[in-house]
Amino acid sequence: MTPEEKIEPAIGKIEQLLVEHCANGAQTRDLKPDGAACGQFVGPTAKERPQRGLHGTAAALRVLAEGNLTEANSLVPKLVWYIQNREKLHNDGKEPTAGKHAFDDDQKNVIKLSEVLYALSFVNPSQCSTDSMVQELANKLLAARKENKGWTYFLDTNAPIDNLPTAFAILALCQHGYEPQIRSQIEFLEANTLDAPGNQTTNVTETSVKIFCVFALTFRKENLTQNDVSRRKLAFAKLWRTHQSLFDQDLEQNIEYWNGPNNYYVRIPWQLYLLALAARLDPWRISSLRAQRRLDQILDAVLQTGFCYPYTGPSLSSRTNAILFDVLQKIKRFSKRNFFHALYYAFDAVRTFLSHPFFSGLTLTGFLLVAGYFIYAWATRSGKPEDVGPDLTGAMILLLISFFFERLRKSR
Repeated sequence: MTPEEKIEPAIGKIEQLLVEHCANGAQTRDLKPDGAACGQFVGPTAKERPQRGLHGTAAALRVLAEGNLTEANSLVPKLVWYIQNREKLHNDGKEPTAGKHAFDDDQKNVIKLSEVLYALSFVNPSQCSTDSMVQELANKLLAARKENKGWTYFLDTNAPIDNLPTAFAILALCQHGYEPQIRSQIEFLEANTLDAPGNQTTNVTETSVKIFCVFALTFRKENLTQNDVSRRKLAFAKLWRTHQSLFDQDLEQNIEYWNGPNNYYVRIPWQLYLLALAARLDPWRISSLRAQRRLDQILDAVLQTGFCYPYTGPSLSSRTNAILFDVLQKIKRFSKRNFFHALYYAFDAVRTFLSHPFFSGLTLTGFLLVAGYFIYAWATRSGKPEDVGPDLTGAMILLLISFFFERLRKSR
């Protein structure tokens, strides 16, 4: 099966995974019959963990709201019920958390609130009413803007504005039609990520954040102007060149942030965001050998054992799988591969093969041997200066070929 043929089964597998977890996991049992929830991890090893919260439940809601299974549809209002009643559950001592400060921080966490708001944009009115919750969350985020530029990690802090929570908030608010109200914040993030000279940085943390910012600015609305596309494509191309050599590895970035003495983290699966951006902004790159290999590896993992990043642990993350679900939906929608893209894939495969250091070394060795032989032949035959050029022509051609292979290798 090609990667394109595996996308739909993989989407269904992620949906089934979250349906099973939210319907029968320990996170849901004490909420029945009204509610359902999800925790940080999903799958058989996590099914008996009572931990639950906004990250996991927003992830489940994002997936199940767009799911095709009847059980997924019936779980959506229960997930919404849990989010609406979480504070009451906490006050009644029925919400397992790490402590009061953790719960209070959750309620003010810009990234978590934005993820909930983003997930709600996929809930159909026939599933349940979410208008009041959307309005409440949007008002909280709108009221927390700093200097008419962006957001900090928490609603009520005096910390500096940060690009990451700003991107999460913009993506979520725009899904609900708030773009006119946050035009200044969008322009601030564009200036910091699309136009900033630091786009060439090799700092993985910084570039991972920039990748998500470009993702948020690109997918915040359905239609982009030609100027919007050009600016985003230019920033994307720089980030792709910086990171494409890392596509052979399972990597995501862990971002730490703080609220007073308490520290938190959020994972940025930047490879997934880059694949979605390639599908929308540059179909040739999504058709490249590296992109197709990475996508194929990810889809195989989903269909076999479940997708995870092994460097951050063997457990399946509900949030990472929801992001993958979201990205696959976008790739399916925007990636329109055809015969010419298949030809490009074949060309890129040949180019990748020829870019191996072996070919540079082979031609350089050939140049040295041929050059040495011609110099020896010239010295023993005539030694005249005018005879040097013709004798070294073949060696120079080999040198140029060696240079070509080396440039090809460095361009990959």
